[in-house]
This record gives sequence, C-alpha cells and structure tokens, in this order.
Amino acid sequence: MADVSVEPSAVAAFAATNAGVAADLSSRAGFDVAASVSAATPTFGLIGADYLAMFAAAQILQAKDINDVAGKFSSLSDASFKTSVAFETTDLSNAADIARQAAGIGGAA
Repeated sequence: MADVSVEPSAVAAFAATNAGVAADLSSRAGFDVAASVSAATPTFGLIGADYLAMFAAAQILQAKDINDVAGKFSSLSDASFKTSVAFETTDLSNAADIARQAAGIGGAA
C-alpha cells in the first residue's frame, strides 16, 4: 500500500467550495415559472398556448434538475466536512498514542 498524505484543511476548503456551489445552484433554481410563461403569453397568444404549456413543463423539470444537482453538491460538501474532521481527529489521536508509548519506554516525543 502506498503512503497516503491528506491535508485536512484542503479537504475542508473543498467542502466549503462545494457548499457554495450548492447554494448558488439552489438560488438559480428558484426562478418564477408562472411569471416567465405569463410574460410570454401576449407574444404567443392562443396559437402558442400548446407551446407555452410545454415550455412551462420544461421549466419546471429544469428547476427540479437544478435542485437535484445542488443536492448532490451539498451531499458532497457534507461528506467532505465530515471526512476532514475524521482525518484531523485520527491524526491527533494517533499522535497522542505515539507520545504515550514513547513516554512509556523513556523516549521523548
């Protein structure tokens, strides 16, 4: 197995970046579909009613998809924050164990 080196602060920074992306995406998904369709209704009139209905459905699906992607980024952020804490906790615990063992055999750590 190869040596693994992890910088917990870099993992935490990655998590913070992904949290920001999730928040940004969530804010973008909050557009007003009804207002968009209402604004286009005078342009298309009765002839374009079918198109506007399909357009509204597509906009709703797009908002759902954007929220789904935002949720993925949020989950990635949460997992990364937890991982950075686990790395830091493990490092501190192992360092304390090594110091105790070194003190027990007369060494200084």
